[in-house]
Amino acid sequence: MTAIDVRELVVARGDFRLGPLSLAIASGSRTALIGPSGAGKTTLLRCIAGLDTPSGGDVAFDGASLFVGAQGAIAPNRRGIGFVFQRGALWPHMTALEHLRFVAPDLSREAALAGLARVGLDAAMAGRRPAALSGGEGQRLALARALATGPRVLLLDEPLASVDQDLRDELAQLVRGLAEEDGLTLVVVTHEREEALALADELAVLRGGRVIEHGPALELLQAPRTAHTAAFLSGATCFAAVPGANGSLQTPLGAVPRPVGEGPWSLVVLPDDLVACEADQEACVSARVLRCEPGLGGFRVYAYIAGRSVVFGSSAARAVGEDVRLALRAAPRVLGLDGEGAQR
Repeated sequence: MTAIDVRELVVARGDFRLGPLSLAIASGSRTALIGPSGAGKTTLLRCIAGLDTPSGGDVAFDGASLFVGAQGAIAPNRRGIGFVFQRGALWPHMTALEHLRFVAPDLSREAALAGLARVGLDAAMAGRRPAALSGGEGQRLALARALATGPRVLLLDEPLASVDQDLRDELAQLVRGLAEEDGLTLVVVTHEREEALALADELAVLRGGRVIEHGPALELLQAPRTAHTAAFLSGATCFAAVPGANGSLQTPLGAVPRPVGEGPWSLVVLPDDLVACEADQEACVSARVLRCEPGLGGFRVYAYIAGRSVVFGSSAARAVGEDVRLALRAAPRVLGLDGEGAQR
């Protein structure tokens, strides 16, 4: 069953445009909307929540339309949605306990205290207002408030942005654990790869107001279908690949086979796709070492090729400024930028 079905959604505001965009999110799944700033992630999340009204298209929950139809929308109290805003959006005049009982008036004091305890806020914090809470405690309160109404869907907008780095893993595991315990459909907006992987099993990659890839996180990491996804999720370096002689593509790493489809194309070089080679070996290119970091079983070396930084492994340390020769370890990976060009 599809819990959330985004259908040809369009939002147009001045120079910004989202969509047309369609996205199916399965019941009980955990999905991260990931992409750079301005890609449309938060706008999409707010449309799913019913906080923003699209210019066209619709969002449906288990087949019930949110925006289209005689009634115009599902009533907010019937949507079954909990929302955690980027910086909490807590009410400064209310205590932690009052936050929960305001959104869920039928909640007893004991049940509200239990709700706070679930997110790691003890009874001593129940009477505190947001100004007396740390960033992490504030986000825990925002999470408890979102869960107080017993939602079926939990939406989170950059939930770890205001949390210190050393607490992010802990809070991510708390969110994921509670979602699994309650059987929630989880949708989270983030521009951080590590945050997305900690919270979600499915990734929807946005670029320029469109979803360019959607699928299991491991699949998108290991076999991205676009150069943008490879660069954003896996730290790939993308080199322009332009038509050359005999149906090939010319790149700073030499000629590569031209795939079927229309361009533009990019040669996608993932970390460790390159290997050092002997100076007289064919199909090698010159690079200059930027830095060298020790690691397990050797060194991780960052080098400079045609104005771009690449990474390769080395059994020996390399000096900064050293000239090295590099070659592709395996067959070249040539992808379209955003799904409209070539596939591997």
